[in-house]
Amino acid sequence: MADPLRKMLPRLGTDEEFAAVRRVLNSCGYDERGVIGRLEIEEIARFKSIRQGRRTALDIQGPIDILIRLFLDGEMVPDSVARPLLPEGAIDSLAALNLVAPAPGVTPAPGAPAGWLSTVLIYPGFGLWMTSDRAPDPNLSNAPLAPDAVYPAVIENTREFIAALPETPCEALLDIGTGSGIAALLAASRYARHAWGADIAPRAVHFAEFNRKLNGIANASFVDGDMYAPVEGMTFDRIVAHPPYVPAAKTRLIYRDGGEDGEQILRRAIEGLPRFLKPGGSFRAMAMAADCEGETFEERIRKWLGASEAGFDLVLVSHWLREPAQFIANTRAHGDVPADEVRYLEELWKRRRVQFLFHGRILLRRFAEARPAVTARVQKGNGMTREHIEWLVDWEARARNRGSLEWLMGLRPSIAPQCRLVVQHSVHEGRFAARDFALSCPSPFDSDCRVEPWLAAVISGCDGHKTVLDHLEEARRTGQLAADYRAEDFAAIIVAMVSSGILK
Repeated sequence: MADPLRKMLPRLGTDEEFAAVRRVLNSCGYDERGVIGRLEIEEIARFKSIRQGRRTALDIQGPIDILIRLFLDGEMVPDSVARPLLPEGAIDSLAALNLVAPAPGVTPAPGAPAGWLSTVLIYPGFGLWMTSDRAPDPNLSNAPLAPDAVYPAVIENTREFIAALPETPCEALLDIGTGSGIAALLAASRYARHAWGADIAPRAVHFAEFNRKLNGIANASFVDGDMYAPVEGMTFDRIVAHPPYVPAAKTRLIYRDGGEDGEQILRRAIEGLPRFLKPGGSFRAMAMAADCEGETFEERIRKWLGASEAGFDLVLVSHWLREPAQFIANTRAHGDVPADEVRYLEELWKRRRVQFLFHGRILLRRFAEARPAVTARVQKGNGMTREHIEWLVDWEARARNRGSLEWLMGLRPSIAPQCRLVVQHSVHEGRFAARDFALSCPSPFDSDCRVEPWLAAVISGCDGHKTVLDHLEEARRTGQLAADYRAEDFAAIIVAMVSSGILK
């Protein structure tokens, strides 16, 4: 049974009508700070509706409570309660854009509604108001979402995706699979001269355009079509995507299902970069993908880039890495995925010989200079920010340049303050002897590696005073390394230790 409220798309009204709605939201204190303060939560992503067991703000005391009840809880509010508390004309302004509709039921008088229900969710977040499809009507709570449902922009995955996007100026940004339009709108409002959002679902494009008008943003455009088709002939200096990545034999939810192996949308986005991304531009995405036996995720990305792959730096930032069996066990334990879908995942990953599932960030940066391309993977650590990822690409690009050896040998590395060296001893000829050396650092990348004794000794001596060349010569002099050990090999090891965060 379909949700009747879903038939009422928010109306793309006049500038004056949108301005009136903004006045309502502002005058009621309906912004992120106001909502989290009223609900006594740390962030909007932690919102729980009344039906989900919320214990705060259960009584309607002021205008913000009316809007929370309508646009976050999705509950009916009697007209006799709403009108006295809301600013004069507020209900009429909301209804003019189809944001609220009379609740079904008996009216107290001819033409007068008994109460109001929202037709959408409106989440305040990131300094914007974002509308999306509401959950099914309270009386139809078990009804499935429609295939083209527009999902809220405040879930944790979306917030992580947004946090990973740089806010440095760019001329033209493209958001593929824009959904509610959040990435494009934030870019347009903060750092992009113009932002474009494309989505295959016309419903999503309608919501994104509504959100543009609701927030009064002029330098953003939304177009519907498959992948790059709506922007054919254009190029961009930044392309971003938070694609659907759940493997599915048949697409049931456009925002979620990423093709038979879950990588089809991401693959097509990356395949288009040589045509649509300008030199010097970058591509950012968050996705789940597979490391297969005989082929890592990095290797598959480079195949997708085709003949242009040597002109792209690639960095993967793993938020988590799990074996398929662990993922399946966790999914079954939660019990919210149908058994046939779980079996499909299990059979798919076995057929593809998947060893690990990667979930995290993808950064591809196109360059024009003559140098080797960077390929790196790190694990997200404590306090990692997008600036650390930018630094990593810049560092790797310079450090692995064939002409940088002299510069590298003159650097003066020091041990990162959070770094730890764990030495395990075992019995050798009747005495304990150091046999296993493990270095770890939790920030900004979560790094863990076993090293040879000579390298542990070299790193222990990195105090920021001696150069890399000094360390090499000392290791040769003390016999830790052969006299003819190549400077290039030694520098490559130091570069790897800096990239992992163990050395600074």
